[in-house]
Amino acid sequence: MINTDVLILGAGPAGLSASYFLRGRRIVIVEREEQAGGLMRTDYYNDSYFDKTGHLLHLRTDELKRLIEVELGVPLIKIERNSKIFIHSVFTEYPFQVNLYGLPREIVARCLRDFIKTRMGRRKKRYRTFKDFIYNEFGEGIAEEFLIPYNTKIWTLMPEEMSAGFCEKYIPVPSIDEVINGALGIIKKDIGYNASFYYPERGGIESIIKGFLNHIKANILYRTKPVRINLKNRLVYLSDNTVFHFNHLISTIPLKVFIGLIEDAPQSIMREAERLSNTSVCYFNVIAKRSTYSIPHWVYLPEKEIPFYRIGSYSAFSRGLTREDYNTFYVEYSYRPGTEFDVINLERRIPPLLKRMGFILHESDVVDIRQFSIEYAYVIFDKYYQTATSKIFDYLRRQRVFSIGRYGRWEYSSMQDAILDGKSAAESIINLEKRKR
Repeated sequence: MINTDVLILGAGPAGLSASYFLRGRRIVIVEREEQAGGLMRTDYYNDSYFDKTGHLLHLRTDELKRLIEVELGVPLIKIERNSKIFIHSVFTEYPFQVNLYGLPREIVARCLRDFIKTRMGRRKKRYRTFKDFIYNEFGEGIAEEFLIPYNTKIWTLMPEEMSAGFCEKYIPVPSIDEVINGALGIIKKDIGYNASFYYPERGGIESIIKGFLNHIKANILYRTKPVRINLKNRLVYLSDNTVFHFNHLISTIPLKVFIGLIEDAPQSIMREAERLSNTSVCYFNVIAKRSTYSIPHWVYLPEKEIPFYRIGSYSAFSRGLTREDYNTFYVEYSYRPGTEFDVINLERRIPPLLKRMGFILHESDVVDIRQFSIEYAYVIFDKYYQTATSKIFDYLRRQRVFSIGRYGRWEYSSMQDAILDGKSAAESIINLEKRKR
């Protein structure tokens, strides 16, 4: 048995951030993969860098920007969002609700009429379901043209099966004037949480992970994972038969997996963890001959006939991610874990879709397509979510254990939230130690 001050499960952004802010202590990080980074890893092949789909920094504070650029030494570039929606065979600006211009006139009229009618008679209230939120805030037109079909694709279930808890932060509700202006072609691009973003100057999003690794002295154990945890005795058993005794435990692995490993967890907590659900994502990295110089950062695909929910372009974020004569893309398809689907058929549909959207001239311009999967992609906010997570985190707080990051906290959050989670956990541990003195 090995003693350590802090044991961290997972060497992704949250775990590495916690280690960075706990410098000077005995820290062991357990990572099941061969390298650190989690979903912030970047692949390199065919002279091109590929993140695990779009990973963009939405920095809300100068402090976080300073951490990345000054302390970690990772230069960033600021990018103004250029995102589109491909619908009715035309591109409209994003967000849909304030960019109706260019759609068929009858659709514009319906969306405007329904939105105004909804807003004029609206009384702001707490909504029970995602569907309630959409219809009561936007009206039938905007709901049925974009918000319902797109969100059904990405979340893999109907909006009436989802709670409304996460909506307001990520789905901007405009004023009547903003919707009318958008219908007339007066474009306002700074709406939404991701109107601008930052991205590393070179090397892809993994540059930030490398920045952390250059500044921490934790012992990282690769290609191993926890197989059993006893919180009463503060023990973690690993797949390589090592046993660690810890003073402080920080987990960044998916919450439902973490709870399933705790052998002394109450059965009631185990049952709550089993209720947690998520989507998985199958995505394709695509290299194509560069035939156009104007490609959006990403495009939303709400229509049923297209199986994918989004296409993004790595090379649109930074030309340094590929050769001058290439454009690179990621194409995303969402599914529920355990669902069968035809990967070969999905791959075959990519070249004609890129051609239809004007991103390539000929289907033969596609040079390379490779398929990858993300097992835990989006946390699902269903009717069980609030009660289950509340009970689980009450239990973990009593055990003095931290579960952090997008999947540790089981939430819809970003990379910068994961980094801040790591910092917050580190500060909590430091404060606990001060109180013990």
